[in-house]
Amino acid sequence: MRERPFNVVIIGAGIAGLAASIFLAEKGHNVTILEAAPKLAAVGAGIQLPPNSMHVLKRLGVAKLSCWPRSIYLKRWKDGSVVVQTPLQPDIEQRYGEPYLLIHRADIHEVLLDRASKAGVKITLDTYVSIINEAEPSVIIGDGTKLTADLIIGADGLKSHVRKAVLNGQDVSIRFSPSCVYRTLIPASSLRSNPELRPLIDNVDALYWVGPKAHIIAYHISNSTLYNFVLCDSSTPSVGLVPKVVPLSELQARFSDWDPIVRQLIDLVPEPLKWQLAEIEEQPTWVSKSGKVVVIGDASHAMVPHLAQGAAMALEDAAALAECVGRATDQTDLPVLMDHFQDMRRERCYRIQREAWALGDMWHLPDGPDQERRDQHMRQAGHEKWSVSKSENPNRWDDSKFQPFLFGYDAFQEATAYLNWHYAPDRRSIDPQR
Repeated sequence: MRERPFNVVIIGAGIAGLAASIFLAEKGHNVTILEAAPKLAAVGAGIQLPPNSMHVLKRLGVAKLSCWPRSIYLKRWKDGSVVVQTPLQPDIEQRYGEPYLLIHRADIHEVLLDRASKAGVKITLDTYVSIINEAEPSVIIGDGTKLTADLIIGADGLKSHVRKAVLNGQDVSIRFSPSCVYRTLIPASSLRSNPELRPLIDNVDALYWVGPKAHIIAYHISNSTLYNFVLCDSSTPSVGLVPKVVPLSELQARFSDWDPIVRQLIDLVPEPLKWQLAEIEEQPTWVSKSGKVVVIGDASHAMVPHLAQGAAMALEDAAALAECVGRATDQTDLPVLMDHFQDMRRERCYRIQREAWALGDMWHLPDGPDQERRDQHMRQAGHEKWSVSKSENPNRWDDSKFQPFLFGYDAFQEATAYLNWHYAPDRRSIDPQR
């Protein structure tokens, strides 16, 4: 039995930080989130919630705010002809117990924020953390106030300040992708008024066009009132990690020879935002020397979005971390439990990070023999009976071995099984030596 609630400070109020705060507060801990932004406003547009995300989120009510795609269609860049179809509904839900959903990032952020507030999480905005003492542990914020805690969680993203404290003042390198992304939202009404585009709204599917040095993603969000339209391009110069508005003419020129449907969608884009994609190199540890500071989400394994798993990994981290903290009887148990958290998460996260990078390279193949082999392998694997397929599918979402690894993971169940295996029911086997 735990002696008292732990005092937990989380730095960052994104998906990872909010989810961790909810799961910890609902276990009775005192949780404070420190967020540097002066107000909470989710950046971005649509995100995909595969079944491994939904195993974590199913209790929070996000399904009612989501769109339920029937399939993912991979299309040729030039004419929009279908290369292969990946069925989603009802196949994925029947296979893994949870659906594959599409949602606006602002909607999921609002759900998490509301649940955190109801759970008693204290959220302090416009608060910059200037110093982190990993041994104590404590933080000093911009006005000089010092906050001590039993556990500090860094959920502060790609350029994490907490990560440097975990790594004793060092940091890992940001690995810049050759790709920049244009992220846009188109009002669904604009598509409905165009007879050639209306089928994109009438059919709730996710569409991917793949071509030389670029791919495009399009799908419904916000109860089909918005059309998420994202263009990923590895032929343009870097613009940095901060999104910036670019002229529509840049998009029109870059994709001028693509599928006419793509060109018509581009003409409807109100204001394209562009930035460079990046990941962080694998870091030697996610846990500080004291075992009292830990990083999660993008702070520990930022990845490019080509597998739609960045938010999913953040949610899995939050669930697993809360289960680990839940096994501690007092604060002296936390260091070894943080090591267990890291042990159960690292290999999976870094494998998915590598797969996501490789998938982007594969989508961007130039037309030619390699592209033809890729498309043929996807078609062949797609036509095989899924349950007995032995071909490795370049379409990783529909690979008979990789898909179960990706979608079949329930972070709560996996963490519980891991901890049950390591500890006897009375938890006397917790080793105080790290």
